[in-house]
Amino acid sequence: MWTEDMVAIIVVFPSIIVFTAMIIRFKLRKKELEMRGSDPELGPEVDALRDDLADMQEHTQAQLAAMQERLDFAERLLTKGRHQDEMSK
Repeated sequence: MWTEDMVAIIVVFPSIIVFTAMIIRFKLRKKELEMRGSDPELGPEVDALRDDLADMQEHTQAQLAAMQERLDFAERLLTKGRHQDEMSK
């Protein structure tokens, strides 16, 4: 019925198209913003956006670090539980 190649084509092809469209969209948006950035009146607004972006990046990195710690803790608990189950057998 469905071969692996057919499934791969059905899944991969649309993903490539969407990814390519996103790249093109972001490049066009970047050019648009760069053109607007040459306006001296937008300088303070661009600086504020950059500060907001830096804040969001810091917040995201902090959240990622917290999630990694939780994942490590959960992995240790699972490993400990498996080890205790093996010891009790």
